[in-house]
Amino acid sequence: MRPSQGKVWYVHNLLKYEFDLEFDLPVSYPDVAPELALPEIDGKTEKMYRGGKICLDSHFRPLWARNVPQFGIAHAMALGMAPWLAVEIPALVAAGRISHKEGSSKAS
Repeated sequence: MRPSQGKVWYVHNLLKYEFDLEFDLPVSYPDVAPELALPEIDGKTEKMYRGGKICLDSHFRPLWARNVPQFGIAHAMALGMAPWLAVEIPALVAAGRISHKEGSSKAS
């Protein structure tokens, strides 16, 4: 089964950084949080597993476990992906590991 796909973006210094998102719903969902992956930046940060899966173990998984079955995919994005992007994207830009794509829109 192919993972579900979408887009995520983050605005840093008024530039919009957009990435492809892949996520899998585990067989034991909703008891276990979905795995979120950003294949475009695979290997560019230490807080990522092979295949571009972002590390949510220490902060998000306990929160998910306390709120099963009320949490869903939107919670994984808002409480898992968003804070990860807020920490990692500025660090990756500062380190020169990612750059703004020309032709991408500027944030307004």
